[in-house]
Amino acid sequence: MPSIVLLQRDHEASPRLQALIDASENFWVCDVVHTVEQARKLLRVGAPDILVTDMRVQDGEVQPLLSELRQGARSPGPHVLVTMLAHDDNLLLEALRAGADGYWVHTKEPQALISALAQLWRGESPISPTIARQVLSHFRTPAQPEFDSMTESLNPLVLTGTEQAILQWAAQGYLIDEIAQQWQSSVHTVACGIRRVYHKLQFDRAASGLSLQAA
Repeated sequence: MPSIVLLQRDHEASPRLQALIDASENFWVCDVVHTVEQARKLLRVGAPDILVTDMRVQDGEVQPLLSELRQGARSPGPHVLVTMLAHDDNLLLEALRAGADGYWVHTKEPQALISALAQLWRGESPISPTIARQVLSHFRTPAQPEFDSMTESLNPLVLTGTEQAILQWAAQGYLIDEIAQQWQSSVHTVACGIRRVYHKLQFDRAASGLSLQAA
């Protein structure tokens, strides 16, 4: 059963999230922490399967921790689900750049959290039209010269034709299941394609300047 660490700012919300997750019988919360430093110490001992985190906790921003997990580990590290009080594309883009794989908004139905965790565990990720437009625009810039000799599918700074097509559909407001229907493909295939795009965004250091100001 996949293990989860909760890194949450709100001491009162954490028990509710833990109870909801543990009641699902599909995931279990192994630890609950409220600061980045506590999370760092915990993750040095052993990584959980999933980290469920706010983007700001009691001792500051979580982005540096996510970047450390993605850049310093030999393995991909835990899946990262970001929790937000309200859907905020600017905040979400920051989270994706730092290393998040998915997100959940507190205003949604509680069961949506379990669905988001299941999606994350399957290797799938969601995307909003605004995020899709910005990421698509960003990757239209030329790749770094040292990667030019790579094939398109291996180049971490270039989107494949499939990945571009997914973003183009998503940018027009199509949902993941609608894109899958158009392609006569599976939802899993499309959602995993989005996850690969996020990983390329995290690899691309130039993406540190990406913002939604021009959206």
